[in-house]
Amino acid sequence: MAVLKFITSRLACVAFVAAAATSAPAASRDLEAVYRTEILPIFVNYCYDCHGDGVKKGELDMDLYEDIESMIASRDVWQRIRDHIDFRLMPPPDEFAPSDEDREKLIAWIDDAVFPVDPENPDPGRVTLRRLNRTEYRNTISDLLGVTVDVERILPPDDSGYGFDNIGDVLTLSPAHLERYLDAARTALETALHPDPMPMPRTRITGRDLEGQGQRQDPAYFFHTNGAAEARVRLPGPGRYRIEITAGATRGGDELPRMELTIDGETVAGWDVDGMVDDPRVYTGELVIDSRRRTTVGVAFTNDFYDASHPDPALRDRNLQVNGIELHGPLDAPPPPKPETHRRIYGERAEGVEDLDYMTGVLRRFARKAFRRPPMEGEVERYAVFLDLAKEEGDGVEHAIQLALQAMLVSPAFLFREEPGMDAGTGEEGGKSLISEHALASRLSYFLWSSMPDERLLELADAGKLRENLDGELARMIASEKSRDFVRNFAGQWLQLRDLDHVSPDHRNFRSFDQELARDMRRETEMLFAHMLKENHPATLLLDADFTFLNRRLAEHYGIPGVEGDGFALVSLEDQPRRGLLGHGSFLTLTSHPTRTSPVLRGKYVLENLLDTPPPPPPPNVPQLEAPESHGENLSLRVQMERHRDDPSCSSCHALMDPIGFGLENFDAIGRWREADNGLAIDSAGKLANGKTFSGPDELRRLITGHQRGDFHRAFATKLLTYSLGRGLEWYDRPAVAGIVMKAEADDGRFQTLISAVVSSVPFQYRRN
Repeated sequence: MAVLKFITSRLACVAFVAAAATSAPAASRDLEAVYRTEILPIFVNYCYDCHGDGVKKGELDMDLYEDIESMIASRDVWQRIRDHIDFRLMPPPDEFAPSDEDREKLIAWIDDAVFPVDPENPDPGRVTLRRLNRTEYRNTISDLLGVTVDVERILPPDDSGYGFDNIGDVLTLSPAHLERYLDAARTALETALHPDPMPMPRTRITGRDLEGQGQRQDPAYFFHTNGAAEARVRLPGPGRYRIEITAGATRGGDELPRMELTIDGETVAGWDVDGMVDDPRVYTGELVIDSRRRTTVGVAFTNDFYDASHPDPALRDRNLQVNGIELHGPLDAPPPPKPETHRRIYGERAEGVEDLDYMTGVLRRFARKAFRRPPMEGEVERYAVFLDLAKEEGDGVEHAIQLALQAMLVSPAFLFREEPGMDAGTGEEGGKSLISEHALASRLSYFLWSSMPDERLLELADAGKLRENLDGELARMIASEKSRDFVRNFAGQWLQLRDLDHVSPDHRNFRSFDQELARDMRRETEMLFAHMLKENHPATLLLDADFTFLNRRLAEHYGIPGVEGDGFALVSLEDQPRRGLLGHGSFLTLTSHPTRTSPVLRGKYVLENLLDTPPPPPPPNVPQLEAPESHGENLSLRVQMERHRDDPSCSSCHALMDPIGFGLENFDAIGRWREADNGLAIDSAGKLANGKTFSGPDELRRLITGHQRGDFHRAFATKLLTYSLGRGLEWYDRPAVAGIVMKAEADDGRFQTLISAVVSSVPFQYRRN
C-alpha cells in the first residue's frame, strides 16, 4: 500500500508554487544543485546496487541520467521510478529502505525537475477529436429523432482506453464504421419520418383474436361445421371502411364454402371462398359503420357439407379457414396526422413558402441540434443538392429533406464532438483558450447524460450565458432522469460492473449463482452509486454505507432476512459485516477466479480503482497457484500465497495487494460470508505497506476511508476527469487533480462537489491551442 499520498500531494503543490515563483534558469540550476547534494546520495544508497554503477536490474540503468534534461527525455521511465518510490515497491521489502522523509524528498524533487508545472498557467492538455461511441450515438439519436437504434446489432463494438470506452484516441472511424453509421441513420430516419402520404388507419383481427364455434389453429381460425366467431375491436371512428378478409377452404359437394361478415351480429356482406387452405385469397368489400367505436366484428361459415361416400375424395368435406380480417378506414375521414417524431422535425409549412426555403429552414433547425451548435455560413445550403436529386426521382421536398438528414447524420459535425476555442484558433501556440459555450454544453451533456445537449443548454450557449449559470445547470442535470446514463456508463466502467455479464463461477462449487443473481449484484451497486449522487453524500460513503439496496433473491444470497419481493428496497446493514462497496457481491465476484477467491485480484482492484495506486504488471512466466486439493498437505489459500511471495521478484508488489485481499477472505468467490476456507479457519488480519494493521474487513474498510481517504478522493477525481475529458491523464494534469480534491475535501468530499470541481477545472474548461 502506498504512503499517505494526500500529504505527498500537498507537498507537491507547495513545490509547484515554489518552482513557479523562481525564474526558469535559476530554478533549473537550483534543482541540478539539489540533485547533486541531496537527491543523488539517496539514490546511490538505496537504488544503485541494482540500478547503477553498471548494474541495470529490471532493465533500469540510472547511470544514463546524468542531468535533468536526460530525465525529461525519458519521462515515462521517471514516472515509473516515481511510482515505485511512492508506492513503496522499491527498494524490495527485504532491502534497506529510505525513510518517509527521504521518500517525500525524492518525490517532490522528481515532480519539480522532471514534471514541472506552472500553477499560474496550467496546461489543459490535448483531446483527440472524439467520435460518438455506441451508447452516445444511441442516446443522441433518441433525443434528436425520438426513436431508438439497436446499436449493438448495427454498429461495431467500441475499443476502450484508460478503463473507458469514450477515449478519443481509440475511437477510430474505419470505412466499415461509416457504412454501419449510414445504415443506422437510414434505419432511424425511416422509423421516425413518413414523407409519403399517411396510410389509412388499419384495424386487424387475427385468428388468435376470434372466439366462437370454430377452432383456433394458430394463426388462423378453422370452421369444421357451420358456426360463427367474433372479436371486439375499437375503431378510429364512424364512416366508410374497406374490408379485407384473408381466407381459404376445403371443397365439398357442388358449392363453394360460404363466408359471411357480421357487424354487431348483423350480416353485412358475404363471399364464396374459392381459395384453398394452403393458398388463401383476400376477399374485399366496403361498408359503412355507424358512430359506435366499440364494435363486434365477426365471420360465419353457413353451408357446411360432409359426405364420406362422395366419389371424388377432394369433394367430401367442405370447411372454412379464416386467416385474418382487416378494416381500413374511415376512408371518408381526413388523412391521419403524421407521427409526432415526423412533425417535430418538419414543423409546419407556411402557405406560399417555396420548396427550397422550406427545406433550408427545416435543415437549419435540425443542424443546430445535430451539430450541437448553430450551423456555419453556407453549411446548410450545400444540402440543397438533395432537392434536385429527389425531384429527378419524382419525389417531393419531404423526401429531399429525409435524404439531407441522412447525410447530416454521417457528417463529421454529427459523428464527432467538435470543441473549438473561444478565440477560433487565434490564440498563441502552446497556450490555452476557453472552449466555446457550445463545446462546453456538449462536454457537460456527454459527461452527465451520455447524450447531446438539451434545448435549455443550447439556449444558454446561444446567449453566451452557460458559464454564468453553470451551478444551476449542474444541479438540474444531476437531478434529471437522464443522469442514469452517468451511473451506468461511468460507474459501470470505473467499478467494472459491465464485466458481470461475462463472469462464470464454477457451477459445481457455486450452484446458486446465475445471470439473474449477477444482474441483481450490478443493480445493487448502481443503485447505491445513484443514491450517493442524487443525495450528494460524501464520496467515501460509497465504501462505508451502513445500508444498501436489495431484493429478496440477493438478500437471501447474503443471508439477510426480512426482504421480500423482486423489487429493490433500501435495507439497513447495521450489525452486518458487508458495509459499502467492499461487501457487494458485484465487487467480490468480479475479483475472484471461477473456482476460488483471489486476494491478488481483490487487492489489485482496490489499489487501481479506489486508491489510484496501480501495481506494476507481474513479471513474465510467473506460475499460477495450484488448487488447494492438488497439494499433498491441506493448505489455506493464504498460506499458499505467502509461499508464493517468497519469490523476490513478486514480494514487493504482493506486499501491496495481498494484505487487502486477505482482509476480504471472509467473503467467498460469489460474495457469501464464510468463516473457514478449505476446512481451515480464515485469518483476515493483515498489515498494509504503510505499516497500518487491521483485523477483518471492517477494520480494513475503516483504514481505507480514514487514513487513505485522500487517496480515494484522488482516485475518484482521476477517473471522473478521465471520463469527462475522453483522454488519459498526464503528468501535467496533477495540479488539476489536486485542485479538484482540495475543493471537494473542503465540502467533506461530496459527490456533487467533486463533479462541480471537475467541470470548473482547467482541463474541462480550456483547450490547448
